[in-house]
Amino acid sequence: MGRHKQWLTGPTRRESITFNEFRQVVRRYRPSELLPALAELSLAGGEPPYEGNTLSSVPPWATALAARESVLWGNEHRDAEVTGDSLRVLINAHNDIYERPPTQERDGWAHALMTRLAYEQFPYQESIFEEVSRSHALMVEGASEIAVEVLDDAAWNRLLGAPLGEVVGATFFLQVAANSNNGWFDSDFLDLDDLQSLYDIWPRAVIEDRALQLSSTFEEFKAAYEAVPHPPTGYERYAYNPLIKRPFLRMPDGRLLAPQPRLILRTVSPGALYYRGMDEFGQPFSRDLGNLTEHYVGKQLGAIQPSPELHPEIVYREAKDEKKSIDWFMVLPSVVIMFEVKSARYGLLDRAAVEGYQDRVKALLNKAIDQLERSSNALDSQNPHFAHIPSDRPRVGVVVTGEPYYLANSPWTRDLLTATPFPTLTASLRDIEFLAGLPLDEVELQLVQIANDPERSTWSLGNALDKARGSRSPVLQRAWDAYPWPEALVTAESA
Repeated sequence: MGRHKQWLTGPTRRESITFNEFRQVVRRYRPSELLPALAELSLAGGEPPYEGNTLSSVPPWATALAARESVLWGNEHRDAEVTGDSLRVLINAHNDIYERPPTQERDGWAHALMTRLAYEQFPYQESIFEEVSRSHALMVEGASEIAVEVLDDAAWNRLLGAPLGEVVGATFFLQVAANSNNGWFDSDFLDLDDLQSLYDIWPRAVIEDRALQLSSTFEEFKAAYEAVPHPPTGYERYAYNPLIKRPFLRMPDGRLLAPQPRLILRTVSPGALYYRGMDEFGQPFSRDLGNLTEHYVGKQLGAIQPSPELHPEIVYREAKDEKKSIDWFMVLPSVVIMFEVKSARYGLLDRAAVEGYQDRVKALLNKAIDQLERSSNALDSQNPHFAHIPSDRPRVGVVVTGEPYYLANSPWTRDLLTATPFPTLTASLRDIEFLAGLPLDEVELQLVQIANDPERSTWSLGNALDKARGSRSPVLQRAWDAYPWPEALVTAESA
């Protein structure tokens, strides 16, 4: 992994380039040489939390983008050699891409730019432990705890060819194999004597099938890129990267290469499984996931110690209409925290801040805020269905989203939303998981302080929380421990 490290030093870089100029830098090199070098460079950056200057010197999103452009636009009729210095030039070129705001977007340019950058960069900085554990706790455990339409064991076999637990294990195996071999996976690797006992835990056939599911030829990669909507000219940087769904490329010698190995395990995250489920089952899957997400939030909140006073959704009547309250009420000595859960996802074009994205974000979050306010009004009016919820305490509203809306608490987004008579925060499932690891008195203290702090209330909740006072969510830890991780592979992954 060391032969490209000299790229860290070199001449002063230039100040700004267009995306098309960056693409031309990538095209100087044969894909057969550049892609393996990018894989090696990606692994040199390690895993989050990143150390030192990794995010500026080896940004993981930069290697993924360079790999995408190499597959889409590169060819083997190039003479430039891939060296440490050429990689330094390439990464610096990425860091120097500059976007000039179009005149018609200038008013909302800062919000749009930060949205694009957040969805380009933040997912790579998130620990994979939560993503993998959440899939099991949310979709496997959850489906055994509440009624579902389609998401049972047979559905996972239909969707992935094997039970989700086996698929997660097989994906973890591929992650370790790629990390141990500079991004490469060769099926001959499965013949090693030391690995035979692992197949009692994770069937070899599932591993081989998973490798096929997660790989594509160059032609299939290009077709996948063309099959989805693209942002307008000038924003190609933020277009879909097929490596997210299929992180392995089938190289000319038949072996598989992951140019950005960090994407492998993310294919079993809830976000990745969501799109596969929607393609296969449609709206019944969406309804299942909505109900499972609401249940999951309650399970995380119920895991806080000592156990909080927690009340689920209330069905009540207002005039002649039947209505539903917010999803969860947490009654604490000094405050009532109200949680409204939305499982909707940020679309590809929304992540690229394409025109109209603010309207879609506004509509989704305001729908949740309206629900919070209606429930608060029902408390104020002494609606008898709410008699078990104290009406004499301050309230804090929390909108929980199925995936991060990274800028939801920022002034840019807050200015779009309906004002409420009580402080309101937006939180992702990851934020709720952090909250579940805190002692109950810290949950009360920190949520109230954050919600009423003019500055910290504009941060993402996960960043605003003092997580040092807590531990891992017990729900996530149980989900992780449900897998029979072989010690040899866990050791290899953490080495």
